[in-house]
Amino acid sequence: MVVPFTFQQLHLKRISFLLLFILVPNYLVMRAGIAGPIDDRIGVATALDLCLILPLLLYFFGFRQRVSWVYLITFIFLGAVMANLMIPNHADGYLSYFNHSVIVLEAAVIFVEILVLMMIVKRFPTLVRNYKESRRHHYHFLSSLSAAVQDTFTIKRFNKVKIGLRILATDMAAIYYSLFSWRKKPAQGFTFHKDGGYLGVFFMLVHAMVIEIIAVHMMVAQYSHTAAWIVTALDFYALLFIISDYQAIRLCPLVVDEKGLHYQKGIREYGSVPWDNIEGLYKNNELAGKESVELAFHGLEKEPSPYVIKLNRPVETRKIFGLKKTVEAVFLKLDDPEAFRKEFDRYVKMAE
Repeated sequence: MVVPFTFQQLHLKRISFLLLFILVPNYLVMRAGIAGPIDDRIGVATALDLCLILPLLLYFFGFRQRVSWVYLITFIFLGAVMANLMIPNHADGYLSYFNHSVIVLEAAVIFVEILVLMMIVKRFPTLVRNYKESRRHHYHFLSSLSAAVQDTFTIKRFNKVKIGLRILATDMAAIYYSLFSWRKKPAQGFTFHKDGGYLGVFFMLVHAMVIEIIAVHMMVAQYSHTAAWIVTALDFYALLFIISDYQAIRLCPLVVDEKGLHYQKGIREYGSVPWDNIEGLYKNNELAGKESVELAFHGLEKEPSPYVIKLNRPVETRKIFGLKKTVEAVFLKLDDPEAFRKEFDRYVKMAE
């Protein structure tokens, strides 16, 4: 059975070993010249290592469970990019065969993606209607779209489509919040970003990313202009991601209603906690754990959030790119904690 990718599935030690075992020797041979002069035959050996051997090893031994074959195709493509960067011009006589093979493989993947896209387009009007309907019951963009995707693609064979759309939702949120949300006013609710020093961290990250985009582009351009622009595009997307995350933080406060707590922390994670899952609200002096949500922002030094909502049973929420997360507690550092406590107590009494 093929399961969706989560970061908990990665065998980081195995991946690190495989990368060092394959990349370092090939780099020393190709660039450092420790084996003496190299020719096309040695170049094709490196191409085999990077385009075939390393991708297969990462795919079969880098995950705790089997994942989609699309990851293998991605590894092969990245291996071809590394081979073109690593193998000198005078030893790349056979490299074009690998490049052409990768192009054919990528074309096949694109063809499959087009078929999937056609299925999505066919149901797109239904998706739009379901999204508009879900906006009446959900307060935040990501939770609304996730509910609409769930309602639209209920057939089992659409499971991978749903995963792809949840990933697409993060990309859509990144574009929307970074480019088109500057005139939008924050929703009604309890904000948790004004009293944390995160604004300084945000400006520091943006400043560092701008410098990195310029520096990395100039460095990679010395070897390949195509690779330089690919890396620059990825860095630019990362910059949009940082900006959109802060905009979403500002525009998406914690919302309380008769059903429970509804949150969207930037574009990193989102979800709801029903009242019947809540044990109570307590003062806190511990750092948030992995199986929790922390609706708080800090400066460079992380500190305990002043309050924690403990749950009597875990709930499932969503992280970035639609990855699942089990939550057992919600840590809070709100800008107006007293107003939240009053509202919290009122709804708890109503739910009893």
